[in-house]
Amino acid sequence: MDAAYAARTANKSYRTTPLRGLWQHAPYFHDGSAATLKDVVAHYNRVRNLRLSPEQERELVEYLKTL
Repeated sequence: MDAAYAARTANKSYRTTPLRGLWQHAPYFHDGSAATLKDVVAHYNRVRNLRLSPEQERELVEYLKTL
């Protein structure tokens, strides 16, 4: 991750999205590179090779919206 991003913030650290009301805190990731929860789930499915089906991805997004 780009350390320059953290250096530009007021408290010189990365901002993490709280889980409470997660759906209200877009964009996601420290750099705002994921516009939606669907983007977040797709990213981790790809990067972590989770092998989630499209239906499982949709279900996970819906679950995250309940937090």
